[in-house]
Amino acid sequence: MVTSSLNIRRLALRSSASVIIGLACFAPVSAYAQQVAASEPQAEEQASGGLEEITVTARKRSENLQETPVAITAMNAEMLESRQINNVAQVAKFAPNVNIQPVANISGSSASITAFIRGVGQTDFNITVDPGVGVYVDGVYVARSVGALLDMSDIADVQILRGPQGTLFGKNTIGGAIVVNSVQPQNTFDLKLEAATGSFNRADFKGMINVPLSDNLAMRAVASYETRDGYQKRLFDGGHQGNKNSFGGRLAFKWEPTDKLTVNLSGDLNIRREQMSAISLIALQDQTVPLRFVPIPDSAPPGGTDRVITAPSSMYFWNKIRGGAGNCGAPWGGFGPTGPIPGGVSPNNPQCATTQWITGNPDTTWSGGNNRSNFDLWGTNLTLDYDFGNISLKSISAYRHQKATIDFDFDGTPLPVTGFTNNIKIWQASQELQLTGSLMDGRLKFVLGGYYLKEKGEDKEPLEFSFAQFYSGGKIDNDSYASYLQATFKVTERFSITPGIRYTNETKRFDPSFQTIYNDRSALDPVLASLYPNGAFIAFSQCIVGQAVPGVIQPGTPGLEAFAGFPLPGGCSPSATNPGGNHTMPAVQVQAKAKEWTPAISADYKITDDTLIYASYSKGFKNGGFSQRIFPAEFAAPSFSPEFVESYEVGLKNEFFDRRLRLNFAAFLSDYSDMQIVVNEGIAPKVRNAGAGRIKGFEIEGEAAPIDPVRVTFGVGYLDAYYTRIDLSAAPVSKNSKFAFVPEWTASAAFNADVYKGEIGKLTLRGDWSYQSSTFKDAVNSPELFQPAYSVFGASASFTDKSEHFTLTGGVTNLTDKRYIQGGYSDLNVAGAALANYSRPREWFLKLAYKY
Repeated sequence: MVTSSLNIRRLALRSSASVIIGLACFAPVSAYAQQVAASEPQAEEQASGGLEEITVTARKRSENLQETPVAITAMNAEMLESRQINNVAQVAKFAPNVNIQPVANISGSSASITAFIRGVGQTDFNITVDPGVGVYVDGVYVARSVGALLDMSDIADVQILRGPQGTLFGKNTIGGAIVVNSVQPQNTFDLKLEAATGSFNRADFKGMINVPLSDNLAMRAVASYETRDGYQKRLFDGGHQGNKNSFGGRLAFKWEPTDKLTVNLSGDLNIRREQMSAISLIALQDQTVPLRFVPIPDSAPPGGTDRVITAPSSMYFWNKIRGGAGNCGAPWGGFGPTGPIPGGVSPNNPQCATTQWITGNPDTTWSGGNNRSNFDLWGTNLTLDYDFGNISLKSISAYRHQKATIDFDFDGTPLPVTGFTNNIKIWQASQELQLTGSLMDGRLKFVLGGYYLKEKGEDKEPLEFSFAQFYSGGKIDNDSYASYLQATFKVTERFSITPGIRYTNETKRFDPSFQTIYNDRSALDPVLASLYPNGAFIAFSQCIVGQAVPGVIQPGTPGLEAFAGFPLPGGCSPSATNPGGNHTMPAVQVQAKAKEWTPAISADYKITDDTLIYASYSKGFKNGGFSQRIFPAEFAAPSFSPEFVESYEVGLKNEFFDRRLRLNFAAFLSDYSDMQIVVNEGIAPKVRNAGAGRIKGFEIEGEAAPIDPVRVTFGVGYLDAYYTRIDLSAAPVSKNSKFAFVPEWTASAAFNADVYKGEIGKLTLRGDWSYQSSTFKDAVNSPELFQPAYSVFGASASFTDKSEHFTLTGGVTNLTDKRYIQGGYSDLNVAGAALANYSRPREWFLKLAYKY
């Protein structure tokens, strides 16, 4: 870990040196077009104190936010800076009905997100499960939740599109889309340098240089290095969790060989060598528990139904068998009745898994497992724009590659009870063609496109449970093709209608061949060892997957049937060797195909020049997939079907008082079918199609400039989400369960005020507030992962000198030190533990920025 930190520091220093050398080389050309004149409309707005026009690209063309019939929260670079937004998850605090947390359930990743918009998203980050909110960077879809925690360095704007975006943005946008646009190279010299310090030994350095290399060629280079200590102390070894140690860079070129052709070529890099995210043990159970197995397929032996057997939690198994020498309990003696350990366990015995390891403090943990969250990502983007006049052709060719090693100490104790490591390698290549234009003297505007995405990767997970060691994960190979058409026809000067449709053809392949059990500790129990010398789990795996020699133990053997919970086919030998490995499912590739149409239609009417009313319908889908966490063995790879959302929306967009007040309203109803949720089956969480639900709600967003030096923004969101049908496979989720990560109310407000503007410069005060009502962090509504309503405040002050070259900013985030659960995982039945990721504490910062 020390070597990795030193390497990334060396890389950051070299990159910073390169930027400084570049500044020295290019400084003489700074006179080359140093500034761009503001457009006349914006100049007039600023002179009058009105709000600036906000440009969005929700319909694949640049439009005024107030003339776009889509519910959008948009933030430009100035707004991102004023609110101290450093990553994409922090944007959600100021977007109604949006919940993005910088964590991944069932993971120690420090580079992942869990995203929900209007009650729709996904809590599982595995590569076999797609997110429900699409993330796009400079027009390129980011396919995985791992790596989607994007840093906000040199970003032009962020747009959050609420509701299904299945027509123009495609699959996996059933909740909405997050569109991030970088600042592109300009034909002016520009330089920005920034250094920051703060809590936990924070040390951030950022640099940007934009250089016109010729009349038609410009370059923009960005580098950033961010580091701070972990805010959670590991009491076991004196280390920490929850740190930041990240280097990022981007190099972009813009070439305009003719007045019709524009070529944008960019490459980006992000390297993280960090600790595991801050995870706290909040509950522990060391009893035998009812363990539910998955439904057995129709081809299974008679009696193939849902079965519940009595099994030990990992904590219980540790205490009764592996920890027996430490006086943690009497020998287990096989699958007996549920209940506490006979004679009890000393709560203070350091060799035992007990509640002594719960600190009750989110800033401390007894976790003693591996402590890594390493992440390497790089990508390229080639965008070509050709203007034919009324028609333009755009090509976006992109490649992205990422590698991650993520530890997760599942038990939260210093004992090696439960834990695993995700080893992820994945790449994606995409190509999109867009033909946009206007016909009929501008009355008809259209976008016609085609899209292809290729994705390959693997996630190999060695898992440590007290009763067994095994491998989970698998390899994926996905192909997705799509074509789409959307057109806006201006029926009159004030009334427009916009129909659209998209066709998607996708094939997803999953290879689980390295899912095996390689160390079966159930043989440590004398009763089980007499029946299964190599271990009961291995015997079970060999029987289920059909690899063992038949005949030694016949159906009806009490021990084996008690373990399986249903009669096994034929017979099997628990002592037979298996040269092919002890697979937990057949080692064959499986696939899922989807062919879907996702239409949309909207109608809008401009009541006045400053008031737009609209109504819309849209459909989105997210493809099915496979659960890669399998143990004990299963007859086939568990799969799940696509899910769908159909949304109906009405909206009103207004501007008042010469653009001093902007007020937008949207109300919607969404029908959610074949919902994909995460439930615990066997010892593993799996994705199942839960049934159907309905989501109703509204959003209000506003921005005001009551007086010239003051800007105020605010927003309120309401959601009423509930199940209308529940499938048996989703148990224990019921129709009364609450949706995971879906608060009923969200609200926010922020202000900027120039309190002094004089001969020496300008002083600006800023403040913000965000609110979420109560939520559960999992679909089964585990009480351990219930988060009551909370508010978060932030404040800062900035001074900019008269030359506007230097800006000094100081502030505090999470002003009241509110600690709330961002995510977590509860599996008291099998792992015997519940863990939570808590928010960062109150932190101060001081930042000095220079721009030329």
